[in-house]
Amino acid sequence: MNIIDFLKNSANKYPEKIALIFENNSFTFDELWKSVKMTSISISSITKNNVISLMAENSSSFVISYLGIINSGKIAHLIPPEISETNMLAQLMSSDSSAIICSNTVFNTISKYETMKIPIFQFKDIKKITSNQNIDSQPNDLAYLVYTSGTTSVPKGVGVTHSMVDFTTKNIIHVLKYSSSDIDVLPLPLHHSFGLGCLHTSLYVGSSLILLKNTNDIQRILEIIKKYDATTLAVIPATLTKFLKFNEIELINYFSSIKLIITNSTKIPINTIQNFKKIISNGCLATYYGLTEASRSTFMIFDKVTSYDESVGQPAPGIKIKIVNDSQKSKPGEIWIKGDNVIKKYWENTQADENLIDGWLKTGDLGYIDDSGYLYLLGRSDDVINIGGEKVMPDEIENVVKQIIGVENVTAFGIHHEIFGQVIKLHVIKSINSDLDKSTIINYCIKNLEKYKIPSKIDFVTNIPQTDYGKVKRFMLK
Repeated sequence: MNIIDFLKNSANKYPEKIALIFENNSFTFDELWKSVKMTSISISSITKNNVISLMAENSSSFVISYLGIINSGKIAHLIPPEISETNMLAQLMSSDSSAIICSNTVFNTISKYETMKIPIFQFKDIKKITSNQNIDSQPNDLAYLVYTSGTTSVPKGVGVTHSMVDFTTKNIIHVLKYSSSDIDVLPLPLHHSFGLGCLHTSLYVGSSLILLKNTNDIQRILEIIKKYDATTLAVIPATLTKFLKFNEIELINYFSSIKLIITNSTKIPINTIQNFKKIISNGCLATYYGLTEASRSTFMIFDKVTSYDESVGQPAPGIKIKIVNDSQKSKPGEIWIKGDNVIKKYWENTQADENLIDGWLKTGDLGYIDDSGYLYLLGRSDDVINIGGEKVMPDEIENVVKQIIGVENVTAFGIHHEIFGQVIKLHVIKSINSDLDKSTIINYCIKNLEKYKIPSKIDFVTNIPQTDYGKVKRFMLK
């Protein structure tokens, strides 16, 4: 099926059921499908070219425009609204986009750019025209285009086909047991694959989706869950940690209707997992591992068993994962993924295509697989710190430093050293009102780490640069 079929089928099955709620607006599946059809005709008239960019915060207009672009037979190029001018222009040039559809807020910003060479349309400019016309996209047609987060390098364009979305969506439903009776809360940005995948899932099963405006307001999320008796919630790992600042009894009450909390990719702190096992006793916490190029490759459901809590799970149905290590001296190596969720090539980037070999994607992530088939993440190959020939992963250091009272967050990375090649530097965020000093950190590391792993330099900072999904942008650290 293509993505539009997800909506069409649910509109046929559940025409009067609420499909989407955003702030004070709601749409039944029938209303949503009619809005998409009317919008797609107007979008078709904007340009005959294949790519149309969509740049906006979460809203019902975003959903309708995204589906309208696809229903018009074009590719939706999704741009984060907070992107820099330089990166936005680079994406527009790379994608060969013919127009931008955006929110009023974004329009007020980008319309001032003197270098803009393509037309810009606000949501209100997209007139709804009554018509039953739609273009049936084929499975191998591209549905949308996104660019990687660029945590370690220049972002790469990733074109996602309808068949890839169909495959991953069916896996999600099979593994995590989504159903039409679910009420899904989504505070994640739709311009990223995690949030977009949640939208696809809701459309496919015919559940009700409550969309929030990319909020970091934890209290608001909790109130929405309680108001609608929500059954599922999708959040990044950092949000889980923020929830735990609330009283446990309060959280149990807020989450009483929740059967599933789904998060993604990065390793979740063990104490967070253990706390949520207690908080959502009638449901479960789950995570998945994947990349924009190979979405939802493994799933991990954290149940009462604790022996695999540091894992990101086992491969999803129809997906193969292997560990490649040239040295053969140690178990860990680079994670390679193969399956129908893997792209066939990057968008106009032959150099990046070198990471695709016989259907396998070289992820650049390091990890290992245990005897039970569970995958464990160790970090990015780019993140390895080489200290006089000794290879150190940043999380080896970070996991130790995080145990120190007064450490809110920490990132370890390598800096140049004339003799050893690299040494370790820390950026540490202190807890509020903490009097933590550098000597305390050093002394703790001396007691708990090998000598060559002890940090050579420590800076106290107020911010660590991260992507929307909590991954550290290490290339920005010095």
